[in-house]
Amino acid sequence: MDRRSSSVWAYFTIKDNVNAKSDICHKIYSYKSTLTNLKKHLSSRHFIFLKQGQSINENQSTESSIDDPSSKHHTYDNSINSSSISLPSTTSIPSTSQQNSLIDSAPSNANANAFSQIVTGQSQMQADNNAKSHKCKQLSIATYIPKKMTVDMKKDIDQSLLNLFTKDYQPFKLVEDKGFKQFVKMLNPNYTLPNRHSISKQYIPALYEKRLREVKELVVQEAKHVCLTTDCWTSRNNESFMAITIHFVDSNFSLQSILISCSSFNENHTAINLSEQIQKTIDEWQLEGKIKLAVSDNTTNIKNALGLLKLKHLGCFAHTLNLIVQSALTLENELIDKVKTIVTYFRRSTVANNKLKTYQINNGIDKPKKLLQDVQTRWNSTYYMLNRFIELENPIRGTLGLLDKAPQTLNSDEWSIIKELCTVLGPFEEATRAVSGESYMTASIVIVLTQGLLNACKKLHTMEFNERTLMIIKQLLENMKKRDAWKNVDKSKTLCRCTFLDPRFKNIPFNNNNSLSETTKNEIIEKTANIIYLERSNQLDEQNQDQPDYISIDNPSTSNSPSIWETIDTSIAKLIPSGTSKSRAIIEVQRYLEDGMLKRNMDPLKWWQEHKYNYPYLHILAKQTLCCLGTSVPCERIFSKAGLILNDRRCRLKREKVEMLLFLNYNST
Repeated sequence: MDRRSSSVWAYFTIKDNVNAKSDICHKIYSYKSTLTNLKKHLSSRHFIFLKQGQSINENQSTESSIDDPSSKHHTYDNSINSSSISLPSTTSIPSTSQQNSLIDSAPSNANANAFSQIVTGQSQMQADNNAKSHKCKQLSIATYIPKKMTVDMKKDIDQSLLNLFTKDYQPFKLVEDKGFKQFVKMLNPNYTLPNRHSISKQYIPALYEKRLREVKELVVQEAKHVCLTTDCWTSRNNESFMAITIHFVDSNFSLQSILISCSSFNENHTAINLSEQIQKTIDEWQLEGKIKLAVSDNTTNIKNALGLLKLKHLGCFAHTLNLIVQSALTLENELIDKVKTIVTYFRRSTVANNKLKTYQINNGIDKPKKLLQDVQTRWNSTYYMLNRFIELENPIRGTLGLLDKAPQTLNSDEWSIIKELCTVLGPFEEATRAVSGESYMTASIVIVLTQGLLNACKKLHTMEFNERTLMIIKQLLENMKKRDAWKNVDKSKTLCRCTFLDPRFKNIPFNNNNSLSETTKNEIIEKTANIIYLERSNQLDEQNQDQPDYISIDNPSTSNSPSIWETIDTSIAKLIPSGTSKSRAIIEVQRYLEDGMLKRNMDPLKWWQEHKYNYPYLHILAKQTLCCLGTSVPCERIFSKAGLILNDRRCRLKREKVEMLLFLNYNST
């Protein structure tokens, strides 16, 4: 039976009779007959201070005598029989309170079974009188005794409780809400909720330290080649943060994303200050020489900072799309502002909103929709606003005519232009959505998307649109040609390699550029040949180190004599052609190109995992290359979550706690 009751066991796991392992730092400490050594470790190393004599669940102290039949505090006469127990005179089934009173008055050990039989006998008599065909299941006395909270059970409940704060960003004060306390008590009366101070100062820091150590171990073991993304953000409390994430392909060909830093950054956002902060994080996580690509937005300061660190930089493709589309939409600012005015009116006026809802219901729409407002920094939010505006065209027109002081509605030409704008912006929205993924590699689709958008705009320009719509299409094409981050994507060797090694595309995107196709293929062959050479060199070194004794039979006294292995070694050497590594690489790459294409909606990393034995060296290059992303969206999503924490109701939350919560949320298992 597990007799651990001290609260110290919520942070330790027993290894043997004298040693215990910390659940936070995984260090081994001796405890022997006392727990003083373990408590000192918690207070000095993790700043967790436990009260003297504090148990896992203080309200369980009264249950120990019931839970332990061998307790010496319960003595009674073994000769007691059932006649000494008074039962209710009626033959009805005892109520729960009656049964509990009987249990309290009964002996607690040897005659427990006899007493249980008497109680269940009374129940059986009543059941037989009511329905003889039904048999009542005999209940054990243990049914009425609350079970003691074990150490492992408390750890599991504590972890689930912490998920409310790390995954759902609930405030720490939640544990003091009366409704939540009552809810927890109904689920498990034996569990005692920790207070918010314990959660903030003990539980969260301990969980953060434990998870930080686990993530660092994962990075050291698996992250041999990584893609780094970074971005900066200022909260509504006017505090500046800098986030850095890394992405790599593990041994199972799964894309791993890790938040390695989201720290306060109150210095001037100069290139030197930014580079120092990034370098500090790289050193802390031992990533020197492992970064294949660094992705950020297209601002000058961060580009220069990454240049100072000599990191290969890629401008965020989603950011480039945003700038291209927003610049073109300025031609129709007046029309878009007119739509915004109508949307704002319906969102602010209760009467107008209710009439819009009623109009939809009266026309057979079971689930009425609301108008959407755009966000200034995101062009695709403008697209969603216009698209919903067109979707609700009839309800909007019908409702505006019934309202007093309503904003001016659109004329027929303006409605037509908005519909055409949605058609034009559709391909850009699809591209933004595709490249903003975080759970799959996106660098390999950047070249494909640039070609697809360019061709789509050229086709749209030949369609019979309104002259104002054609002007926007023309502006989009000009913006693509002007921006270096767009027109130079096919000059990025990293993006070309990612596209080539994606089994969904291979060399197809380079069909119109034979020079680029051959250059990329030759580079892949060269890198594969280097991998083959290194792999074979390592194998030879291992063979020489582990060479069996029956081969090493040289006699020092006859070292000048001809070797008995000279004949066979010479014959084998003649069979090995020159340039073996490159020849093998050419064969493997060519076989890869001739293999069937993967469907566009399939996972290329899963394909490499399944075919890695068919391409024993090329799959190594794919693992090193396909970790790259095409956007810095992961960092931007972190800041979106940070906005949920740093709100007006939690303005006193310290920066250190914010960093812990963001780290635990992003890197949760």
